[in-house]
Amino acid sequence: MIETLSLPRTTSRGAVGARQLVAVQTFDVARLTNHPVPLVPGTFIAVSGQGPKGDSNGSGKTSFLAAVSILLADPQWRLDTQGGKSAAGVLFRPDSAGVDPAQQVRPATNGYIAGVFADREAPLASAVTVWVRLSTSAPYVQARWSAGVHLAEAADDADRDLQADDLWHAVRGNGTFSARKMSEVLYGDAPRCLTYLDTPLRPAVPSLLSQQMTEMDPRDIGESLIALSGSKAHLDEEREQRGQMLLKRRERDEALEHAEGQFLREEAELKGVGDRDAARAELAQAEEAWRRYLATRYTSALGSERVLAEQVTAAADHHEEAAEQARLVEAELAELRARTDLATAEEGARRDHDLARIETERLRQNRAEYVGQMTSLDAERDRLSPKLDAWDGRSTEDTHDALQAATSRRGELVVLQQQAEAAVGSAEQTLRRAEAGRSGDAGRVIDVLAQAGITGTALFDIIELDDDLRPTWEPRLWPWRDAVVVDHQRMSEAMAAVASVAGAQLIATDHWPGHSVDRVSCRLPVNGFLTELRARMVDGADPVHVHDEALGLRIGSGFAEPVTGREALVERKRRELRQAREHLEEITKLLDLAGAAVELAQSQHEAALAAEQLGVVHSKIDLVTAKIQGLDDLLGPAVDREGRARQAWEEAFALLKGHAAQVALLQERFKSRQKDERGRFDQLKAVRRKREDLQLERWRQLWGGDEQEAVDLLADRSSVTADQIRVQAIEHLTRAVGLYGIDERDPDGLSADLREAVTQRQVLAADTTGHPPAVGLDVVAVPLRTRLDGTAGSDHVTRSRIEAERANRAEILQDLDTQLADWTSRVTVIQDMIEQRVENILKRVGVAFNQLDVDRGGCGAEIAFTSHRPAGPGEWVWDVVPRWRRSRSGAYVPYREVANGAQVKVYAVQLVLAALLSDVDTHGRVLVLDELGNSLGEVNRKDVLGALKRVAERQQVTILGTCQDSVLADAADVCGELMWFSHSSTANAYNHPTRVWGFDDNAERVDLTADWLTAGRGNG
Repeated sequence: MIETLSLPRTTSRGAVGARQLVAVQTFDVARLTNHPVPLVPGTFIAVSGQGPKGDSNGSGKTSFLAAVSILLADPQWRLDTQGGKSAAGVLFRPDSAGVDPAQQVRPATNGYIAGVFADREAPLASAVTVWVRLSTSAPYVQARWSAGVHLAEAADDADRDLQADDLWHAVRGNGTFSARKMSEVLYGDAPRCLTYLDTPLRPAVPSLLSQQMTEMDPRDIGESLIALSGSKAHLDEEREQRGQMLLKRRERDEALEHAEGQFLREEAELKGVGDRDAARAELAQAEEAWRRYLATRYTSALGSERVLAEQVTAAADHHEEAAEQARLVEAELAELRARTDLATAEEGARRDHDLARIETERLRQNRAEYVGQMTSLDAERDRLSPKLDAWDGRSTEDTHDALQAATSRRGELVVLQQQAEAAVGSAEQTLRRAEAGRSGDAGRVIDVLAQAGITGTALFDIIELDDDLRPTWEPRLWPWRDAVVVDHQRMSEAMAAVASVAGAQLIATDHWPGHSVDRVSCRLPVNGFLTELRARMVDGADPVHVHDEALGLRIGSGFAEPVTGREALVERKRRELRQAREHLEEITKLLDLAGAAVELAQSQHEAALAAEQLGVVHSKIDLVTAKIQGLDDLLGPAVDREGRARQAWEEAFALLKGHAAQVALLQERFKSRQKDERGRFDQLKAVRRKREDLQLERWRQLWGGDEQEAVDLLADRSSVTADQIRVQAIEHLTRAVGLYGIDERDPDGLSADLREAVTQRQVLAADTTGHPPAVGLDVVAVPLRTRLDGTAGSDHVTRSRIEAERANRAEILQDLDTQLADWTSRVTVIQDMIEQRVENILKRVGVAFNQLDVDRGGCGAEIAFTSHRPAGPGEWVWDVVPRWRRSRSGAYVPYREVANGAQVKVYAVQLVLAALLSDVDTHGRVLVLDELGNSLGEVNRKDVLGALKRVAERQQVTILGTCQDSVLADAADVCGELMWFSHSSTANAYNHPTRVWGFDDNAERVDLTADWLTAGRGNG
């Protein structure tokens, strides 16, 4: 949104306003006496005199004009930048005055210039006096003003000099103004006086007033015309507004440049964080794939093991059966050959065999039950054994206590971290309010006032103290640290607005300008409050304090750092924010360590529980092993007995069937049984080799869990082979290694654990045999996992911090862009308005320039102008080219095509007068022209002097022009006043009193200073 702007004629005419200068009095200025000199305002005043050599040179006329220009704050003295140092050069110096050193006249170290100003309509009621003090040391120039006429009127020079100091003291009621503020306070924002002085006291520059137009560039002419027409203040305002816009643009550009640099740095950080996050994801996938690979291999081996176990058992049984068959046949054959009567033997053998078989089956059944128990215990032992790696030998009670202590400590630190984060947030909010001038209770009062449309300012924000004043002024101000300054005209509204704010402190601004408190700087006028506070709160010592005896109040000093001024407050709040952030960072680090301690304590507690349980398991294993061993000791003989009994029964049976036939049959059968036993044995050996190649125990150890866990993990998985899963796991691990930044091509640059891990990964990748690896992928990944886990917390903090900072920067940049757009639009509107105004002024100057030329009998003149609107920090340039005709039908000729030097000087003066004629508000202004009319012919000189008179009277401008002897006669015919300065001999340190001849038709204005003018002059 662009606010509607207007361009006033001037924002201020200062304390003097439109009053005209009617009298000047100087003290110790060059050789001038301290007699008041009257001026007839609104006319042309010829200034001349007589010097030691009989002509006007050395008479002191230029010194008087210099004093007038200083009194009127002529911009060429550069009072705003040099503090008036060059202006102090007009003070009396014996060597410059040509005084013989033998007279021992001392140079002046300070002096005064006083001027009386009055309105034409009511001189007596409107009169004000301005006093300017000059000094050879800083401050070089100071100014004061007071209503009424305040001039020295003593009878002689010495008494008037003494009066000067008293009068300077008497006019202090409205304050003392520095050289920089003098022009603005007294005369407003438009120049009251423009001069050309032929003096070495200030830098000489080409000027229209010096009639040196051909030495001036078009831009310099444009600048002079704008100043003469009273519009320079608008260009100054535009330059100030543009400067603010450029500052805002530079602030935006610097913020953008900083944001871009920060973005690149953050991108590098985020790339590292992203790579590590990707490495964690790849590593997690590698570990998950490896777990599936181990589960696949384990379940596959377990299934194969069960099949092969059954095959081994079957093959062993078959082999044993075949061997037993062979033995039985052999025994039967031998027995059959030895016996003849076998009926009784066959019955007894059958009974013995049945008893032996029943006993063997009982023992086998018992052993199978114990073997089942042993399998369960082995599985439990395998599950618990890996956990012993973390056991440090402590009991479960000790590790449980340690875990509770670590968990409690982590909880405490979580609470502390939350408190620290809250403290950082509070410190940030406090800093933002301090930077906006709304800190503390004063800030809350300002917020309430702002809601009511009332501007309030914290007192401590606008007070600045010199360091040596702090010990007494800081305790004096301390009770008012929450006070808010409000315009005195809105105090009643402000009190109503803060009625709900208990204890709100409001301070009204001064009703009228007052004396500022020495070295206590305040941006708002609260001098009355500060003065009363200083009067009531008296300094005290031992220790340093201030006290109010009426209240019996003492307030001690000793503040370690400044407590007033926004910069001091903001710096203190920034320091508090840094301390809060450092405390938060310290707590976060302690919390990370506490988290690691909890994880370690949990691991150690689980290990202690595993050790305790493992002891019980070992005891049970020992017991069951003993049971099985006992049964094995019984089962072997029982099996042997059963075999022998069966063999005996079969032999008896066989013998019972027939002896001879069976002998032959048994011989063939024996051979067949031997061959079958050898075949069965070969089958048993092959099956046993397959079972050993499975390495089930190694796969179980690598898997580290039970069968059900492996089955659950592989449930609902796609039909991917174990080798494919293994390749996936290796590829994920390889990518994780690369993302973390490990260069396997340079193993010498790696730490020992990473170098070993790289070697193990390469071995693992190269092994395609399908056998259990010597080192599993989970072990290979431990160094990388340790490093990634160690940086996980800081990576999360880094990403969160960067995201927050980017959001904050985006908000700041958006706000700066909005502010810059507002400023750019504002400046564009101001420039459009100023350009239109200056164009209109220059058009009026051109019309007046032509009319002046025609009135004096010329062929016509004009000005051509071009505006060069600034886009950056440069000045706004207006190129103005004066042109005139040299014949009625001729073309306009630019001013630098010189044909007649005197003619150029005439046109320079005409251009100056045209600028004055174009200005509608010249009342009270003064134009000073040194060396007027030199090198002009008689006709041109009379034309110029006549034009000066007419313009001065028409525009009510006072024009003072120094006239050499050749010009004086013509000037006397047209001037409204003649000033005569006389310094007849170098033997005299000072001039004679200045003489004037003139007529002022305003009798009240003449009476205004008559008594002071005649004082000390006698009758002469």
